Amino acid sequence: MSRTLFPKGAAAALAAFLSLGQVQAADLPAPPKELPPEAKAPDPLIGFAFYTQYATDYNFRGVSQSNLQGSYQTFFETQFFNNFAYAGFYTWQTRLPTKPDFEFDLVAGIRPTFDKLSFDLGVIYYYYPNEQRLFSSPTTFLTTANTDFIEFAGKALYQATPELAIGANVFYAPNYLGQHTEGTYTSGTLAYTLPATLFPFLPEAYAGGFAISGEGGHYFLGASKTSVNGFIGGSEKFASFNLPSYNYGNVGISWTYKNLLVDFRFHTTDLTPSKCFNLTGDYRGFNQTPGTSRWCGDAFIGSIRWQASTASPGVYAEPGGILNLFK
Repeated sequence: MSRTLFPKGAAAALAAFLSLGQVQAADLPAPPKELPPEAKAPDPLIGFAFYTQYATDYNFRGVSQSNLQGSYQTFFETQFFNNFAYAGFYTWQTRLPTKPDFEFDLVAGIRPTFDKLSFDLGVIYYYYPNEQRLFSSPTTFLTTANTDFIEFAGKALYQATPELAIGANVFYAPNYLGQHTEGTYTSGTLAYTLPATLFPFLPEAYAGGFAISGEGGHYFLGASKTSVNGFIGGSEKFASFNLPSYNYGNVGISWTYKNLLVDFRFHTTDLTPSKCFNLTGDYRGFNQTPGTSRWCGDAFIGSIRWQASTASPGVYAEPGGILNLFK
């Protein structure tokens, strides 16, 4: 369940895109500080961004969504008025208790920018097609009927220096995972593009694409209200229990070369195995390891992504296109 308006590892991806632009610009003469009006290209009314990615685990805020296994993921976005407004979607390969075919996220919002400070204000709709409700008897349910829900997001990013980006995020869901309770996630992020001089053993074109980034946050969750007995005697019976709020963090290093992004990241939470089971409904907690789940433990996750946008086209802007990736 990806819950961000930027791609996964948003701070790392952002730093990587910044370093990508710096590498490309290094081969060109410095332009004049102010171009004459007739030499300026107009801001694009419509732009695009996309990626396709494979990750060794689909980790959402410290919780595995793919049963600690690999996940194929895609993203496509249309941007309007020089990226002031946007609409797009994500797809994620999942292995969740309700066994949806996959996760499909619709996103839309605006990104106002004020010098070094930028905002991302949007809404996300999470859709899980063809879910199957788990039950322990014909009239006793273990999960909600469906986990589709809406989340509202607010993100701020301050570009303190060309190398350092500082972010703050708030996500609010009035009906978290369809469990009739609120969910609020707050976090801070840091991303730093590493100087190429740290990697003298690499060619200059490869050494300039490294960045480190991290995130620390807290998920505030309330008391769920889940149907447990279906409709009996004309009324639906509900059970209520407190979902565990928890802390989450990640730190990692990424490397970008043209349109290629490789990321290696450590994720951690303070959720115990029993709290993880209560939060996720991990199906293994009903049989193999009663009342516990490993989906929230410490995890090292690697990912590889092919990405591009009209703002940073990479090889798509070069003669020969993709054939020049490793030239």
